Amino acid sequence: MRKILIVATALILAMSMFLMSGCGSSEEEAEKPEVTVLAAASLEDALNEIIEEYEKDADCTVTPSYGGSGDLVQQIEGGAPCDMFISASSSNMDDLDEGGYIDADTRVDLLTNTLTLIATPEMADVVSMDNLTSSEIGTISIGEPETVPAGNYATQVFDNMGITDQIADKIVYAKDVRAVLNYVVSGDADCGFVYRTDAVLEEDNISIIGDVDSSLHDPIVYPAAILNEAADVDNTTDFFEFLQTDYAKEVFEKYGFTVQ
Repeated sequence: MRKILIVATALILAMSMFLMSGCGSSEEEAEKPEVTVLAAASLEDALNEIIEEYEKDADCTVTPSYGGSGDLVQQIEGGAPCDMFISASSSNMDDLDEGGYIDADTRVDLLTNTLTLIATPEMADVVSMDNLTSSEIGTISIGEPETVPAGNYATQVFDNMGITDQIADKIVYAKDVRAVLNYVVSGDADCGFVYRTDAVLEEDNISIIGDVDSSLHDPIVYPAAILNEAADVDNTTDFFEFLQTDYAKEVFEKYGFTVQ
């Protein structure tokens, strides 16, 4: 009986040590500092892949949040926690700079992109840049111009083509560029304006009509910067530098971005 008790006690001790070891590991992971990144919706796939690679050897975790750049600016101005911001528009970053929210010395232009016209497969033979005013095209989706840079670029295109009034009743606004893409994929819009990087993600489900003449809109630049109120400057800087490594550049290029 005494022998059985000794064995049982040894087993209990071993299990306790195992459980304590497991708890310690979880606590260590939980104690890792967090870097919060607010980024343009069009960056989601590329940035998620870069973050996954970075976190393999990093001393922190990176938590991204994606949306229209204008919306993200409003969140930052409203006090949302943010260590780093990556915009799809220079003007949105300018707003934060003027408000004293970013460390201007860290600001870099990471990437450029291309505005692209897409359509449902059924409308592929109808939709073109020269045919947007046609009665055959019922709906054109763009991002909200006030908060979505791609939507603002699209309105610049319409203005410069002199067709703004003629297509006003056709416009279907979306909260970000990915929502525009989804409207076309689902058939809720006949066509739409997204970035080339978004269009290639759904090539099997939409038709890429063509890239828009860049002279019709402002340059599409993606600036990045560290916030003045970054909670962990060291880890934020480390990830910021990782975004500019050869590995990160290759990932961005894989998804169709042009690296600056």
